[in-house]
Amino acid sequence: MDPLPKNMQIDSESSDDDFRDEDHSSSNHNTTSDTPESGTSSDQQASQSAIAQAETRALYRSKVAVVSLLAMTAILAAGLAYHFSRQAETADFERQFDDYANSIDELVHLEAHDIYVAVDGFAHTVTSYTHSSNKTWPFITMPDFEIRGHDVIKVASVVAVAFSPLIVDVEKEAYEIFTTYNEDWIADGIAYTTGESLPENFKRVPSKIYRWEELQNGNRVPTVENGPGPFLPVWQTAPAPMNPRVVNFNLLSSEPFAQTFETMQTYNNSIVSKAMPLADIPFEISSPDLVETENPHSVVLGPIYDNFTQDAKIVGTVAAVIDWSSFFSSFLAVDDHPVLVVMHGSCGDDMSFEVRGHDVEFLGYEDFHDPKYNHLERSSVLDLSSPHNDRTKAQASGDCQYVLRIYPTDELEDAYRSPQPVIYAICMLLVFAMTAAVFLVYDIYVRRRQQKVLDSAAKSAAIVHSLFPKSITDRMMKDLDEQKKGKDDSARFKFSVKNQMKDFLQDDKNTAVNVAAGVYDTKPIADLFPACTVLFADIVGFTAWSSVREPSQVFVLLETLYASFDSIAKRRRIFKVETIGDCYVAVSGLPEPRKDHASAMCRFARDIQIVMQTLCKDLENTLGPDTGDLGLRVGLHSGPVTAGVLRGDKSRFQLFGDTVNTAARMESTGMRDRIHMSFETAEQLRAGGKENWTKQRDDKIVAKGKGEMETFWLVAPRKQSATSDSSTDQAPVEMATESHHVASMSDESDDDNGVSKAVDKSLKEQKPLPPKLQRLVRWNADVLNRLLKQIVARRNAKTQQGLKALLHSASSAATDESSIAGGTVIDEVKEVIALPKFDAKAARNQQDPRTIQLDKEVTDQLHNYVTVIASLYRSEVPFHNFEHASHVTMSVVKMISRVVAPEEVLSAEQDDEGAMQKNLHDHTYGITSDPLTQFAVVLSALVHDVDHTGVPNTTLIKEGSRLAKVYKNKSIAEQNSVDIALDLLMDESFNELRATIYSSENEKKRFRQLVVNTVMATDIVDKDLKELRNARWDKAFQHKVLYDAAAIQEDVNRKATIVIEHLIQASDVAHTMQHWHIYRKWNENFFFENLHAYRSGRAGRDPAEFWYKGEMGFFDFYIIPLAKKLKECGVFGVSCDEYLNYALANRKEWESRGEDEVAEMLEKYNNLFPPEAEKFNDETAEEKSEQEVVPPSA
Repeated sequence: MDPLPKNMQIDSESSDDDFRDEDHSSSNHNTTSDTPESGTSSDQQASQSAIAQAETRALYRSKVAVVSLLAMTAILAAGLAYHFSRQAETADFERQFDDYANSIDELVHLEAHDIYVAVDGFAHTVTSYTHSSNKTWPFITMPDFEIRGHDVIKVASVVAVAFSPLIVDVEKEAYEIFTTYNEDWIADGIAYTTGESLPENFKRVPSKIYRWEELQNGNRVPTVENGPGPFLPVWQTAPAPMNPRVVNFNLLSSEPFAQTFETMQTYNNSIVSKAMPLADIPFEISSPDLVETENPHSVVLGPIYDNFTQDAKIVGTVAAVIDWSSFFSSFLAVDDHPVLVVMHGSCGDDMSFEVRGHDVEFLGYEDFHDPKYNHLERSSVLDLSSPHNDRTKAQASGDCQYVLRIYPTDELEDAYRSPQPVIYAICMLLVFAMTAAVFLVYDIYVRRRQQKVLDSAAKSAAIVHSLFPKSITDRMMKDLDEQKKGKDDSARFKFSVKNQMKDFLQDDKNTAVNVAAGVYDTKPIADLFPACTVLFADIVGFTAWSSVREPSQVFVLLETLYASFDSIAKRRRIFKVETIGDCYVAVSGLPEPRKDHASAMCRFARDIQIVMQTLCKDLENTLGPDTGDLGLRVGLHSGPVTAGVLRGDKSRFQLFGDTVNTAARMESTGMRDRIHMSFETAEQLRAGGKENWTKQRDDKIVAKGKGEMETFWLVAPRKQSATSDSSTDQAPVEMATESHHVASMSDESDDDNGVSKAVDKSLKEQKPLPPKLQRLVRWNADVLNRLLKQIVARRNAKTQQGLKALLHSASSAATDESSIAGGTVIDEVKEVIALPKFDAKAARNQQDPRTIQLDKEVTDQLHNYVTVIASLYRSEVPFHNFEHASHVTMSVVKMISRVVAPEEVLSAEQDDEGAMQKNLHDHTYGITSDPLTQFAVVLSALVHDVDHTGVPNTTLIKEGSRLAKVYKNKSIAEQNSVDIALDLLMDESFNELRATIYSSENEKKRFRQLVVNTVMATDIVDKDLKELRNARWDKAFQHKVLYDAAAIQEDVNRKATIVIEHLIQASDVAHTMQHWHIYRKWNENFFFENLHAYRSGRAGRDPAEFWYKGEMGFFDFYIIPLAKKLKECGVFGVSCDEYLNYALANRKEWESRGEDEVAEMLEKYNNLFPPEAEKFNDETAEEKSEQEVVPPSA
């Protein structure tokens, strides 16, 4: 019998001994027969012992190998840690040096360019002045030279500027006389700089052109120039010289200046001289106490021409003095480490500077860099001449070109050296030493455990071998393995890839758990589908639309649309793949292949476009303005698709392949409300006999990664319902004709019944509003209706007296009266509006407002009121119209919702509803606990621009309009809007509506006061109102501790008033703090309105001239500070950050694109309204003035 396997020969001796004892005791009674396998016990024991020893030796060797490997790994890891840490420090050092070098190199060239531009520009100024003043060379004295020179010094960062005319021999004597009689510029310059006049002993300028002649003793004396010329005398300098001896010094007598001038004539351009001490430069400099006289200086000479033609002659020069030390002083931060800057000049004047932040030290006229940093050298040519200068000619003697070379210093490198590499290496050694110790301890426990396992395995093997022969045991093991393999094969056969995928797609639950359980035990579920059509559908305008909505409204839109799309997909047997934000992805042709995959997808695309248009228009009633303007852009492509389940956490079905990418390109290059398809999809439709469904696109598209592509539009016949009212929406928005507008109010404004008659006529005879404005009316009415329900719910919680019982007392007040007899609306503006105190009992007992049912009369009157308000907005005004009022209303509603639910308040004391309501009331200064306040603010937003004429108050005052006289030239449009809105509300047609809004005289007074203060807050121009608001802000947020209960309550009411006014102010300009496309839309409308006023003769300045800078100033001085104040109010939550971020982003975008946008808006206006069509005469202006609405209360 063969020996047992090695793992079954352990501890067999004791078993054999037991069996022998039993056999020996029974041998006396039984006769045993030997079998071929009975003599194998001893062999098994010997084999098991040998295998055990071999296993022990192998285990020992493996331990030695592991410990050796750990030791080598520790040494290697420590070395690598040290190496890479040191390399990281070196990389940081080199990276920092690169940053320094890049900064210096870039700024040096910018500074050099500024010097050239300043010198060249100054030279052009001299030439221009010569022509404009009709003076002749060289008899030129620049007026205000000190001021002009100081401007050049500031812009170009030079220390002095001088102007020198070129004098020939025949002009010398006349020029010398000219300078003697025109030296007043020195006194003017000194007076400008110091504010003092010339001292009495001030010497006159030299009467002759001179040069300095050096004597044998080393002294220099002035000597009159008598040579043939030419001469280049110094004339005007900035700063003005305290010593006039500098004037008339001949620069050509100095060799450096002469060489530089010669080079300037050679290249016909600005040239920089070689470096020289300050003493060799005959100019006085600005801030002499800050300049080291031994530091190197250079002079930039720029030519002055006699005219601006190509053949102009040089008639003088402009000289600018550069202090090289101060030149490099502003290129690094204050605390930056030093770098070495070496300037190699072609004139042999090498200079070295150590630049340490803003401190620059001149090291000398040599190259002092350390050669070990040669590999880090950064070099570039420093050129102070024009970028168009031709240096291909032979270099002249005075042409000093500099090469800038930048090197690091030891101090900079030392700043990035640390003991960390050594520490890391030691830590690595300690870690591996501890690891080895843990391994040894762990090995002891593993050996004990393994010994037990081996003992158990040996016993099990002994039992198995005692029961079955070895051949049978081996066969059993083999059969078990084959059986397991057979089960796996059977499972794989039964569940093919397509079957698994089909089950996955048809599983309604389709949870990640079902896929992920044991997912990696089988092959992936994936396959190729050769004939599919993929759809990408993106909502056009969604990003801008969602930026002005609450998150819940965004999800309402997407859920509504996607639910409808899903329903259509099931009916059309289209498989929805996924939604990515506002993009819907679907595919036809899988998991069940179909020949008509292209036509089926086209039908699906058409259906979702139809339902999209219908739903968006319906949703505008609840989601607000512009919802009906959303569109759908669809792209289709047909081809093979790889599809499958990507297993793992949150596994899902996915598509892969070029077909998906191409479909996405079809969508991104398509158009709004059109279905864009590739050539392949069009071919599929043609093959299916639907060639009339396609129309080739006129232009070829260029798709990313695809190049130029030939594409098609789907032109399949649409259902009639798809365009039932879309055509009317595309027409220009017209709210009501102007004649109707006038008839509604002003014709009846001379008596107290004017408003009533106007309302009756407006309701009975007005033309229907366009569909879009009708949707806006419904939405505004719905918003106010929800707030009315909150008013009723709060009122019912406070008193048992029903609404109808209060109807008579509220409706009896058929007319409204100003709180100040004989005054105007602006006289009613209050510093503090008293809001009701918190009523814990009412808050606890209040009914859910959603369950309140308002009387039909109330809802009808509310809808009629909003309709009349809409009709009173002028349709011809591009910006201050009803659509803008709705946009402001939407912003107010959004901000109030943020006031109502701050997270930090709602998350506290959730178990105590009363305590939470109290905290909410205190946190928001009582605004959240008074529905009447919220209703009044929202209503104010709706009416704040009613009857706006499209021109500012200043224009109405200038034109002497009736409204200006009525309202005493103060906040005319705002007061007019308040009077119209409140007078309209007081009409008997709205008795039940008024009774629902307020039920007592106190509520009525508070409602009116809220409307007045809120609307008047939109006048940000009136100085008195602005001062009142600023004083109230300072008083409210001065963080003064109050102890008196009345003072505390007044302070709370003051803050509430401030919050309300800032809320309406922010909402009135909310487009500036929203998505760029929203801002761009309303900015264009406002531009059109101002441009229309200008071209109508009602404005004195063309807005195209100031619109770009005006918008930037509007952002800087109003919008951004207003957004910051919203945050300081502390009640608007994340809206503050959202508004501020959008404001900053729009300001940045306008700064970069604003000028182009203004040009585009101007072109668009000219195309819409050609100048010849805008002819307005005095009769038209008078007619418009007569159409102003003057309400009876005014």
